Amino acid sequence: MPRAAKSRQNTLESVPELPPAVPEKENDNEPVKGLSGDLPTLNYPPPPPPPQKSQTFMATSTVEKPPVTRKVSSPFAWFSRARKATSPSRPTSPRRNTASSLQSLTTNPDSNDDGSHQPTLKDRFHILRLQGESAISADENLALPQGRHGRAGSLQGPTKEDGGQLSPPFTPRANSFSAISSPTTKLPPGTVAGDAAGPSEEQTEVNWDLWQSVVYEGPSAVARTSGDELIRAIANGIPQPIRGVVWQVMAESKNDELEQVYRELVARGTDKEVTQPPAVRRISSTGEKESIASSASSVHSDVSATPQVNGNDSIASPERKRMSKDETAALQKLEKTIRRDLGARTAYSKYIASAGLQDGLFGICKAYALYDEPVGYAQGMNFIAMPLLFNMPEEEAFTLFVRLMSKYNLRSLFTAEMTGLHMHLYLFERLLEDYEPALYCHLRRRCVPPNLYATQWFLTLFAYRFPLQLVLRVYDLVLSEGLGAILKFGIALMQRNAQTLLGMKDMVQLSTHLKERLFDVYIDKSPSATSILESGFFGSTSGSDKEVYRADELVRDACAVVITPETLAAYTSEFEEKSRAERDREIELESLRNENANLSTRVRKLELRTQQSDAEHVDLASSLVRTKVENDSLLDENESLKMQVEELRKMVDKQPQEVEDRLKGEMDKIMARNIEVQDSNRGLEEQVQEMEQELVGTKMMYAQLNAEHDALKQKLRDIQNMLASTDEQK
Repeated sequence: MPRAAKSRQNTLESVPELPPAVPEKENDNEPVKGLSGDLPTLNYPPPPPPPQKSQTFMATSTVEKPPVTRKVSSPFAWFSRARKATSPSRPTSPRRNTASSLQSLTTNPDSNDDGSHQPTLKDRFHILRLQGESAISADENLALPQGRHGRAGSLQGPTKEDGGQLSPPFTPRANSFSAISSPTTKLPPGTVAGDAAGPSEEQTEVNWDLWQSVVYEGPSAVARTSGDELIRAIANGIPQPIRGVVWQVMAESKNDELEQVYRELVARGTDKEVTQPPAVRRISSTGEKESIASSASSVHSDVSATPQVNGNDSIASPERKRMSKDETAALQKLEKTIRRDLGARTAYSKYIASAGLQDGLFGICKAYALYDEPVGYAQGMNFIAMPLLFNMPEEEAFTLFVRLMSKYNLRSLFTAEMTGLHMHLYLFERLLEDYEPALYCHLRRRCVPPNLYATQWFLTLFAYRFPLQLVLRVYDLVLSEGLGAILKFGIALMQRNAQTLLGMKDMVQLSTHLKERLFDVYIDKSPSATSILESGFFGSTSGSDKEVYRADELVRDACAVVITPETLAAYTSEFEEKSRAERDREIELESLRNENANLSTRVRKLELRTQQSDAEHVDLASSLVRTKVENDSLLDENESLKMQVEELRKMVDKQPQEVEDRLKGEMDKIMARNIEVQDSNRGLEEQVQEMEQELVGTKMMYAQLNAEHDALKQKLRDIQNMLASTDEQK
């Protein structure tokens, strides 16, 4: 009997008894390693002992509800694969190892806000293994913990009651299990709804011991002892219920501190940022706050600062209250951009399981844009995050997303230079040349380079258009092997489509096929019930047109592609050398451009100076011509003046006597006239003397007349006085 089957049988036999305790953790004294370094160990008490039968029956409701039936498309439907659709339902039994009263469902609190009672991945795997091996329903035997739980069975874990006992109350998720429906024969084969019945054959055995070793010991330890078995198990597909747990274990992404950072980043710019009290942070033994390592996600963000925790932090810090308008506007613009890219563009809205995940998807994109500001948000991140949300809560999906960006170097695909994207496209092109040289030459001749169709493969990990059934398998290999798995899937797809592509001659036809119909070669035209069940795991609102794909065949083809590390290293060196040569060439071209620009500027300056010199030369030439003309005219004028001077000199030399004679005659005339004037002046002087004598005589006569006049006036006054006095006497 195989080891897994024997383990399953032993577990089934022991179900009515006390459930097996959680295996003891190795190195219990050592702290758990996470993105932020050492974290305090979370110690959980053992499960509570089973209640007495009498108490159990007393606590059981008097009205027994029928068991919840399972539906083929529900997340845990494949646990019923061993049963036929017509098999009778399991009889109800009292709930064991759970809080048996309805009151306990409300009295048992969830884990604290600080996450101190959150179950570990090991605890969650243990619960999922018990479910998988015993195939008990949600209201039987072992109830699942209440509160948050991951999609497709990634459970958060039990809560803790007073007294240190774990109490795992559970609220069943709607439509978690339902009855298996009958086939729909009217729909075409190869579709999910065309054959909706569950498989009747036994499900492929799950090696729970192997996956438990992976979760408890780590993939590195298992790879050293059972490497081939682990590779085969991953290639066959991680079981869906534990996929979220195994993904986190392989990526080592579980980090409570980073989850708290996620909650703070999501709340930024909302009312929750002001009203929600911050969770209590763990403080190291040295008394300092723990820092959250950003996993080298940015050269500028080696350590992300942890907000300080004070006793009065129930109200947002004043710094956040005083957030500038620019920061608020930038945050609103970021949120608007993210919401515009969500919705139907994520290609997952058709799945029932995607209902309610849009807020989580928005939160992851927003939180990472704020967490890694140099990269920010870019289209394609939402496609990468959505499959994570299908398998785990949004906080854990964020930590795994950060791990993908840092450890798996997805961040280099979204930087401004996109160095990682260019490198992987070059690697894919070189590998395509090695594996399919004819197809490589054909695409090259038709001008269809890899960056025309393969860019989204790396930016979204095939999630931007291709079926979710295959995308999850791609994620399995990516998380175990890194981005090299995308190269394998790409080469496998090109190999399977080689003949079809070689028959196409048109560039548009080639591009359309490479972008949209590349997975059609893996469509299962006559799918088995097992493949239908696996394909319809999440359910679909448009199942009638959802194809069923041979996922195992795709993974086998991808695993068959052998890409040695030496080959990748050689091609990476080629790319680096080519990039270095291109950078050197660009630097040289840039220097030549700068030098050319400088020389052009210098030439323009010299041309301007030449033009100015030419203009000055023309002006000088014109001035010189004008000066010469003026000189010629002045020479002529000078000659004429010289001739005139010469003539005048001759005239002066000839007429000195005439001048003297004329001057003498004039002088004689003047002398004669002068004598006449003197005689006339003497006569006038004599007349003046005579007139002066007459004037003196006249003045003397005038004075005598004035004296006589005064005497007469005096006599007149005397007479008047006498007359006046006489009149008075009368």
